[in-house]
Amino acid sequence: MILREAIANAVFAIGMETVGRTIFRQLMAAAESPQEAQQRALRAILRSLRETELGRSFGYADIGNADEFRRAVPIHDYEAMRPHIDLQIATGRPVVTPERPPMYARTSGTTGKPKLIPVTHGTVRSLRRAQRAVAYVQHRSFGAFRGRVLALAGAVREETLPDGTPTGATTGLIYQSTSPLIRAKYVLPAQVFEIEDYELRYAVMARIAAQYGDISMIATANPSTILRLLHEIGNGLPRIADEVLHGGSSLAAKLPPDQAATVAVLQATPERAQHLKGLIPRGETLTIGDVWPGLRSVMTWLGGGCAVAAAAVRQKLPPDAHMIDAGYVASEVHGTVVVDAERNLAVPLLHSVFFEFVPVDDWNAGERDTLLLHELGEGRDYHVIVTTLGGLVRYHMNDVLRVTGKVGATATLAFVRKGRGVTNITGEKLAEDQVNLAMAGLLTEAGLRTPFYVLVADAAAAGYSAYIETGQANRGAFETLAGPLDQALRKLNIEYDSKRGSGRLKPLRLVTLADGAERAYRRHCVGKGQREAQFKVLTLQNADEFDFDVTPHLIREPADEAAPR
Repeated sequence: MILREAIANAVFAIGMETVGRTIFRQLMAAAESPQEAQQRALRAILRSLRETELGRSFGYADIGNADEFRRAVPIHDYEAMRPHIDLQIATGRPVVTPERPPMYARTSGTTGKPKLIPVTHGTVRSLRRAQRAVAYVQHRSFGAFRGRVLALAGAVREETLPDGTPTGATTGLIYQSTSPLIRAKYVLPAQVFEIEDYELRYAVMARIAAQYGDISMIATANPSTILRLLHEIGNGLPRIADEVLHGGSSLAAKLPPDQAATVAVLQATPERAQHLKGLIPRGETLTIGDVWPGLRSVMTWLGGGCAVAAAAVRQKLPPDAHMIDAGYVASEVHGTVVVDAERNLAVPLLHSVFFEFVPVDDWNAGERDTLLLHELGEGRDYHVIVTTLGGLVRYHMNDVLRVTGKVGATATLAFVRKGRGVTNITGEKLAEDQVNLAMAGLLTEAGLRTPFYVLVADAAAAGYSAYIETGQANRGAFETLAGPLDQALRKLNIEYDSKRGSGRLKPLRLVTLADGAERAYRRHCVGKGQREAQFKVLTLQNADEFDFDVTPHLIREPADEAAPR
């Protein structure tokens, strides 16, 4: 066993120093001339899409440069693309992409209907290159692959379209698309991500991951996933330690045969079991370092709404472990690769994505003139528009990115937040339209009215609070809506449902406010400079945006009102 692992590690190192290093160097070379690299990328993308129905409609074949491209094609969002993607799915015609995609990435849409993002063979090739570049950076910087890899992803097939095409998570596709050299180090088989029951899925992942003490790298988009897994291991540690001692798992009986094999075949490992038994007294103080003392690297999102959870993960790591940002990655686009692990500087994927940007203030003012990568200013925030091999052309991501520095002549980018009207604590990307739709339906059904409500995303509390003006008389009726509102949001947003089901988002909290709260909020906003004639409540906000003091407007219990002040 030791000899076999030594040979595997040697083969892996050779692969990193050849294929991985070559791809990394190609990206760094492109970063020296971003304008030329982006021009080549645009031409290649338009050439691949020119025979699609949209390509012929906009004349992709006749577009020679970025200026002609911006004049010919308008900026749009998914709802503008939806009819075209739906038509391609329904008819099989090459409306958006020249080929039938091997899968569609499935994510939330602002109307409540999921987005279905085409994932073409060109997209898959780009994902593979990005993954190999990231792996090389971690291999070179931290020796992250000295042991095994705990990578967590989603299911590639969450649903199946009528033509048999799967819809699911791009993280699952990246997992399956990984180089065999790297995949051989993974401890979790892909079948685990297909387990539908959230609690059972985490229990299985915890059982398998705890089996191995030599994990040197963890990779997952959301740091809250790591915290959830650590909690699962801590709670199940007596059972897990006993199963590691004897082999197999009692969880196998709860799984279908193909998934049961993932835990039934685990071998007895007495030495590892002894280590786990020694951790049982730690209880809630259990750390990631306790479970995997040889951990070298954690790759996950570090910014935006994930910053709080990432900080919590950092506190639980072994002293020598490093955290590296997962980069700007979404269902629609794999946008960047971190090439400087020490400073977490991420270079855009210059070869396979064409980028445009609008400064945030300009975008909010209605301006749509775009800048290119070589025109960006350091430290500034921009809305990003992407053009991809998956058929998304001049696609507004509703994401705000910040220029964090430069590598070569290329601006490095970091995700800051979603654009206005969308919140994102742990990957749910909840939209204001979804909140309004859920609230309107519940109020109509209950026969209630309110002049004021705001749903606030609190990353520190890992959940949402709904502040609603109810008045004392209707307080009781409104308080019964907390659960139904939570359920309505779960139905409208598949990522919100997923995060609630896995425990990464806590149940929605409803706070009732006294009569007059809306008027006080209006005065507050006008006092900050908002025009009275243009006043509008933004009904979905982040906690750092919602600076209105609700304390004087909380409805007090009768006993509180009678108490001396």
